[in-house]
Amino acid sequence: MTNSRQWILAAFAVIGAFFVVGIVADIATGALGYWHVLGSGFFAAMATVVSAFIAAPKRKFMFASFAFVIGVAVAWYFLEPSWYPENYGAKAYQPTHLPIVVTCLGGVLGLIFAAIPWLRSRRKS
Repeated sequence: MTNSRQWILAAFAVIGAFFVVGIVADIATGALGYWHVLGSGFFAAMATVVSAFIAAPKRKFMFASFAFVIGVAVAWYFLEPSWYPENYGAKAYQPTHLPIVVTCLGGVLGLIFAAIPWLRSRRKS
């Protein structure tokens, strides 16, 4: 398989992981009675970064970091500004940065998961 084809497949894998995990997490979080935006953002960000690390043919941690940076920009565009949902009582409809913070935490956790094997491989060489 050519190198460019591998990178194209990696990009599709990352996009697919984002959508599939985001939708499943959205449904699961809503079914559990929690704010679905937080669950879907957290798990979609983590899946995006981890799948980027796994799918990249070379420079895995760099590709995962790139996916994290692009993901933060996309999340900022879609999640800012955000407001608490109706069922939050006195906080309902007040502005919050909670969705972007939780989404970024999911991406950071994904980077930590990606960094562990990357650092181990660098120690061996």
